[in-house]
Amino acid sequence: MCIESTCINLQPRRKTNLLYRYGYVLLMLICMIFASIQPNIGGTNGIINGNFIILYFAVPLTYFEAGLLCDPKSLYSTLRDGYLLTFVMTFVYILMPFLARIGTYLLTYAKVNVWLLKGMEVLYCMPPPFSTGLALCRLAQADLPTSVITTLVSHFGGLFLSPILLYFMLGTSTPPLVGINIRETIYSTLIPLGIGIMLRSFILKDKYLNINTGWFSQGLLLTIAYHWFCDAVLADASSLQAVDILFCVLITCLGQLLLSSLCWILCSQWLPRNIMLAALFTSTHKSVGLGGWILRGAYHGSVHGPAVNLPLTILPVAQLLLGSLLASWLAP
Repeated sequence: MCIESTCINLQPRRKTNLLYRYGYVLLMLICMIFASIQPNIGGTNGIINGNFIILYFAVPLTYFEAGLLCDPKSLYSTLRDGYLLTFVMTFVYILMPFLARIGTYLLTYAKVNVWLLKGMEVLYCMPPPFSTGLALCRLAQADLPTSVITTLVSHFGGLFLSPILLYFMLGTSTPPLVGINIRETIYSTLIPLGIGIMLRSFILKDKYLNINTGWFSQGLLLTIAYHWFCDAVLADASSLQAVDILFCVLITCLGQLLLSSLCWILCSQWLPRNIMLAALFTSTHKSVGLGGWILRGAYHGSVHGPAVNLPLTILPVAQLLLGSLLASWLAP
């Protein structure tokens, strides 16, 4: 009787813990449903300018909070970790584009639209986004200083490397830094991070560490997710066949799972768990904003523009859903 009653009492608790663990994934799905119902509200050209919200509010606030939470010594220690930074840069700018090229070559025999595959190749040459890895790192309770430094180093490096890499892979690209406002990029990342660090070091000190602010970065990521979901719903796919769209979704999800598994295997051999997770979320997510201006510059006016741009809207959705699911599963 005692054992049976114990089992009966544990059932509601298990359901509550399961809902708590995967509640963020459910919020992502709710954002997707709302975006499918009202996509004109938060899209790029919607009532609320999603790009403006991301650049001037979501990203700066994410880095401001990171500055409040990160110990400057930990940030400096990560910045000096040449092995870690070399691994992330190699994975992002050599291994992922190489695997994308091999996948493209093999999938052409399966009669997949070659221009969809070119769009995927473009995105796999991109650096990580500024805020996605940080928010997922907080959700999984990984090492935040590692996420901050690896994201900043690989993203700013990608402003120069991505166009050059695309030239060698696709034979077309845009000059480095064209279409990117470096001043605005610094204002939205490095300056808020520095302000947060100074407030932590000289004013707040350890007082801020007693406040749970994990919901803050996760809420900002939901805002970004809603914008990307709206763009995915509004994507121009009228010139594409249904099978092309299905292939794009399938390949994107399988590719994200494959790359995450590969990064996990490589990192788990020599990195502690919390640092490994931070490096994983940085390495396996791609910047949609940077990919957008490169695609517009490289394929502007092309009749194949819709096919090339379709992965730009589908890949972020797959990354966010699969990334949030993985972070929720790995959270303590």
